[in-house]
Amino acid sequence: MPKENLYCLVLAGGRGTRLWPLSRESLPKQFLAINGNESLLLGTLKRAARLVTEENILVVLEEKQLPLIKQSLQSTDFPEKIKVITEPVGRNTAPAILLGTLEIASQDEDAVIMVFPSDHVVGDDENFRDYVRRAVSLAEDDYIVCFGITPSAPETGYGYIEGGEPLHDYGLKIKRFVEKPSDEVASEYLLSGNFFWNSGMFVFRARTMIEEYAALCPEVYEPIREASRGEVDRDVYAGLPSVPVDRAVMEKTSRGAVVPSSFPWSDIGSWRLFYEFSPKDSEGNVLEGDVILKGTEDSIVKSGSRLVCVSGLLNVAVIETKDAVFVSDLDRSNEAGEFAKELRKRGRDEADRPKVVHYPWGSREEIEKGKFSRTIKTTLFSGKSARTENTSSHNLRLVVLQGEALIVGEKSDELGLGQTFFLEDGANCTLENKGDDVLLILEIFSVKG
Repeated sequence: MPKENLYCLVLAGGRGTRLWPLSRESLPKQFLAINGNESLLLGTLKRAARLVTEENILVVLEEKQLPLIKQSLQSTDFPEKIKVITEPVGRNTAPAILLGTLEIASQDEDAVIMVFPSDHVVGDDENFRDYVRRAVSLAEDDYIVCFGITPSAPETGYGYIEGGEPLHDYGLKIKRFVEKPSDEVASEYLLSGNFFWNSGMFVFRARTMIEEYAALCPEVYEPIREASRGEVDRDVYAGLPSVPVDRAVMEKTSRGAVVPSSFPWSDIGSWRLFYEFSPKDSEGNVLEGDVILKGTEDSIVKSGSRLVCVSGLLNVAVIETKDAVFVSDLDRSNEAGEFAKELRKRGRDEADRPKVVHYPWGSREEIEKGKFSRTIKTTLFSGKSARTENTSSHNLRLVVLQGEALIVGEKSDELGLGQTFFLEDGANCTLENKGDDVLLILEIFSVKG
């Protein structure tokens, strides 16, 4: 490993509102640095690049998320090597996996494909890679393989896989999939020894998976097979059933296998699961940002833009961002996404779009939005670059607040403190910070007079 016929398909189209207000539909968690300095997507791509050649990595996401991945991968080595294909609209994992699988199979009919969600945290070490080798071996024998995480607690936030008869020395036939259980049932699963958390990661031979789609899920297979011969029609794709691959294929196939695995893993699907996976201080707290606690234990407190003080609380989640604060009993923190839905009903921007977006190269912060104008502050670290474009019918004026900027585009220029650059409708450019200090630029959009 890596083998020439080994590929990695990264699913990056999730919407991530369960971690609201940090993660939102316009900027879901896979594009955020949830627990460290790099985004979950970038961590997934780096993990994939240690298993396959970078040219054999394919990312699938929604068409509207294409700017997000371009921004996220700026200042990395990936943009020129990784192939990205887009879904016209998101229709869950079954269509996305088939779309990527058909694309890879069209280039390599002997392909073995690993599927990784882009928004999971995985302990990437030799232990993990050993389980991957086992899964690849089973896939080469025409099994569709899941990584089943050996449970460490009676977790009710995950689906489970029940293992059946042994396969070789390291795999089991899949007996059944189980939806998220109650506390009592989850405790029984933990004691049984043959139930595993469903990680949502798979390995399979491309032609094997395509055969199973054709036989078990023709309502997804037939339209996508036709579409893959040309452009994917938006209306056709939007008409596909929104169905996860577990239900479409894995619960029906006789070729399902599970590799019991013990590497660190979490889908970070709620603030409770975020808390469980994160390192804690001596009081059992997970802390980030400018935070002061007194008499508070077993809690998660994240500050994104200001000082947060918490006193005398137990088992709570306090999540602060520039424009929203979420406070909850930790055991009810999975309801964060319900607030996003309620805000969306009320037409509130806080449901879907954050004020500040952080990238590996810096950040963008919306500091004013009016009827006729919008102002964004762009922060660019030393030695980094970022692309900006005027896709609206507005005027776009760039003003340097700090540092020196190199503007590269159809018109190029060097700007110092207080100097201005105009970007016409439809034009784009690259901002470069050649200095040693942080570069601050205002992007001012205004209605044409």
